[in-house]
Amino acid sequence: MLIDAVLGGDKQAYAAIVDRYKNKLYGFFRKMGLAQADAQDLTQETLIRAYRKLASQNPQQSFSGWLHTIAVNLYRDRGRRKIPVPQEAADERPDLAGETPESSLMRSELRGELNELLNTLPEHYRLAMTLRYVGQLSHEEITEITGMTRQQVNNALHRAKQSLRKKIENQGGMSYELASDYRSRQNGV
Repeated sequence: MLIDAVLGGDKQAYAAIVDRYKNKLYGFFRKMGLAQADAQDLTQETLIRAYRKLASQNPQQSFSGWLHTIAVNLYRDRGRRKIPVPQEAADERPDLAGETPESSLMRSELRGELNELLNTLPEHYRLAMTLRYVGQLSHEEITEITGMTRQQVNNALHRAKQSLRKKIENQGGMSYELASDYRSRQNGV
């Protein structure tokens, strides 16, 4: 409905689309190794390009998948340099109600360690993982975006998880144990 409204001339309806997807796109670019400013630039560029090409979007195709296709193409056009992901400043993260300083610190450290580990993966593993878990896209959508077959997507996700698990174990597994304990406490287990 929002797309039809935008195509019908309601430019304000696009603001709702931007609100819905801007954080996912930003998260995608950050997990792909871009610095904060570059991720913001590409998020904005993706949303602008999508607005300009909205009439060409196939209503039978997932809008999220189409939008992430634009994002992946812009990322690839930008270059495939590996740029270290800097730690986010504490005031840039959302405030979680009832969060203790200890759990906040643990979450921050785990996020930093995960970003470092993700940056060690080959790009196609990182791309599949990011599209699946940050973009929350289906395997079919990832297949359309990346040009990989469904089996290649499944393999990339499986091997990426195996590789991350192995790297965690090689580091002594302490972070993983802390993460499991943290998740258990957050879920009330």
